[in-house]
Amino acid sequence: MATDLRLAYADIDSELFDVDQIPMTSRDVRSVGEMLFDVDYLARQLLMDVDGDAAGTLLRSWPTMVAAAEDLWASLPGRRPGVDERDRPMTTLAAQAATIETSLYGRVAWPGQGPTSPRVDQMTQTFLNAAALVRRYGAEIPHEQPDAHRDLEAARTRIMHGLYLTAHAVTVALHDHGRDRADDARSSGRRVHLAQHHSPYAIAPTGAWIDRLTACENTARSYLSDRFAQALAGEAMRPVDDPGRLAQALANWDIQTHRALARDLDPSNILLITRTQGLIAGASMVLVDAAAAAGVLERSDRLVPAIAEAGRSWSNLASRWGDLAPPGARLQEPLARAAAEVRAAYRQITHDKTTLASPEVIAGRPGLPQAVRATLRAIEAGSELAVVVAEKADAPDLIGPARALSRRAHNDVEAGLATPSAEGDVVWGSPADILNKRLVPLPPPVAETLRAASDATIDATSSASAVATLHRGEHTPSAPGLDPGLDPGLQSAGVREVGRLQAPRATGPRR
Repeated sequence: MATDLRLAYADIDSELFDVDQIPMTSRDVRSVGEMLFDVDYLARQLLMDVDGDAAGTLLRSWPTMVAAAEDLWASLPGRRPGVDERDRPMTTLAAQAATIETSLYGRVAWPGQGPTSPRVDQMTQTFLNAAALVRRYGAEIPHEQPDAHRDLEAARTRIMHGLYLTAHAVTVALHDHGRDRADDARSSGRRVHLAQHHSPYAIAPTGAWIDRLTACENTARSYLSDRFAQALAGEAMRPVDDPGRLAQALANWDIQTHRALARDLDPSNILLITRTQGLIAGASMVLVDAAAAAGVLERSDRLVPAIAEAGRSWSNLASRWGDLAPPGARLQEPLARAAAEVRAAYRQITHDKTTLASPEVIAGRPGLPQAVRATLRAIEAGSELAVVVAEKADAPDLIGPARALSRRAHNDVEAGLATPSAEGDVVWGSPADILNKRLVPLPPPVAETLRAASDATIDATSSASAVATLHRGEHTPSAPGLDPGLDPGLQSAGVREVGRLQAPRATGPRR
């Protein structure tokens, strides 16, 4: 997600009119507001997924995230840092995080030295990217005007809310870590000294860390109390100034997913792919509904249910791949950046500030026909992607965290989703493997249900693809060789290729 110096569209000259190449910009093109919304989204996802095994990596990542947020906060125009009383919660939070960082430095006892959380690191990098944008263009913001002032207040609220959610996620992970330790001790017959505050599972030294993260969480909450909804009501939305943004984002996403799947098998990347495919399905339903209301797309009793079933299948598959992803696993940066741009491009069309826009509002936004064609094209392509992901489920060397796989195996057998062992009640995870947080091969029930979920996703996406192809074909211009997503000027210039996203025209003289 980082802003880098690799080639962007304007830097590529010789390839602009080569129909065999699609120059993709690798820069983060999101606005500051879109970045802050994405931090909020990532923090919510983290809170839903967190478990005790991730407590150490999350705790080690927390101080760096707060430092990046403080840097962004200080770069926002309109207030003198450290002077305004409204900045006091951020100043306090930064001081609390700094003391945590000092305590962690060189520490041998738990959590000790080790990797940080890639998910928190992604949010940290997003804060840094946003701060770089503000420093570059902040002088142009008329912060004394009411609209700009309200937007800046909304930005500060977004920053603090992202920190609040993340602090709560770390606290939940610490509670789960303590509970896991208590359960492990009881199962092995060891005595457990339970704490008398916050949680009966706050075993030393977990209890002290819970105290400190709870203090951080309370500091963030003190800023958000009685102002969250009011502040976000003044948030400015980026106008839809590029009707082809969603098509570009989805084309880049398709490329990055196949590149990631062609490389080493990494469950964390497959988790992101499957989860984003579920998001694409959900957003597609919103666009299809709006397009039908606007008369852009013919209403159908088959299209939305088929997309909905595909989305449910992707989400179920994502939850299973999530069990295989270890807490410190890194995401491929191009893949993570492409997913973030897909989220931002969809939200620009489907949302109105903090809520989902009505079909009538979405229908009135420019670029809806292009967006509908692009999203239906993505639904079509989902069936092929499901097959590729299913191949990964058949890999014989799949491994994952022992505790998560043990829980999944027991749950699937009890729910009747997997074949029970002929030997009766079986312990699917070694206590030693669980205690030492080892990566182990998939238990047979987990492997069985992962393959079954993959097959179900293939079936659902194939059905959705067939219906989407039918509807997209009904609304494709009849002129042969023209891509409806192309700029008319490019079509008249002869730069065309059916079904391919084309590069924009160069602003300089043509060759």
